[in-house]
Amino acid sequence: MLKFLPDISVAFRFCSLILLCVLLLPSPAISKEFRVCSVEIPGGLKAEDPTDGTGGVLDDSQPFIALYNEIIKEVSAKTGHSFSLVISPAARCARMFARKEVDIAWPFIITEDPVRVKKWGYPYLPVYSMPIIMGGYYIFTRDDEPIINTVAGLEGKQAVHAIGYGIPVSYEKNDKIRKQAVPENELIPKMIKTGRIDAGILQTGWVPELKRSGMLKGLHHGTAIDFWGGGFTFHPNEEGISLANTFSNEILKLVVRGKYQEIMTGAPYYIPDY
Repeated sequence: MLKFLPDISVAFRFCSLILLCVLLLPSPAISKEFRVCSVEIPGGLKAEDPTDGTGGVLDDSQPFIALYNEIIKEVSAKTGHSFSLVISPAARCARMFARKEVDIAWPFIITEDPVRVKKWGYPYLPVYSMPIIMGGYYIFTRDDEPIINTVAGLEGKQAVHAIGYGIPVSYEKNDKIRKQAVPENELIPKMIKTGRIDAGILQTGWVPELKRSGMLKGLHHGTAIDFWGGGFTFHPNEEGISLANTFSNEILKLVVRGKYQEIMTGAPYYIPDY
């Protein structure tokens, strides 16, 4: 009995054509879930348990949360990635980022000082997106004490600041100031009022919330000092650099369309004048 074998050349050409089509098709991007750690922000983000930081509450009506949601929506649409949010006090967030327990920290103060970064426990400078907020610091004293407008005015005094929320470089390096750190910004006005310390340093963004709660009654402050910018922070590897570029591009699109200004109107921090 004769057996008719298939035409090998035809079969080979057919298989080659199929393989070529597969190779020419755009390969889908590998989607991942990235873990984002956000520091506590007055009014918008709050950790439920400062010692744990695994829970938290969001107020979607706050500008920061609306901006975060808008940026994440655009980045997810662009990349296919998803992002889960963890809310922690600033110091814990920094430690989690340093240990690579989270992929992104937000919003973190942008610094080019490797010495300050190493104090987080991080060995090298991270990568940042373009800034989304700006801020500074006020020096608070009791109403019956003189207003202090400069860090030099704190020399010989005892001052307090909150851990993880940054401090002016000139304050950090001034050995003539007796410094004390506390875990929460809300403790600073209480300590000033009771006379336990002479002055306190607060980020400008915390002032509206503390003022609304009545915690700043009996206190005053001078001019804002040591302005800084804050954005999304990434690990300085290929993946982190790619994400930083994508986030910056999507933030810039929001700026150009006027969406950034619309969302951030009324935010407690200064917003860059884009």
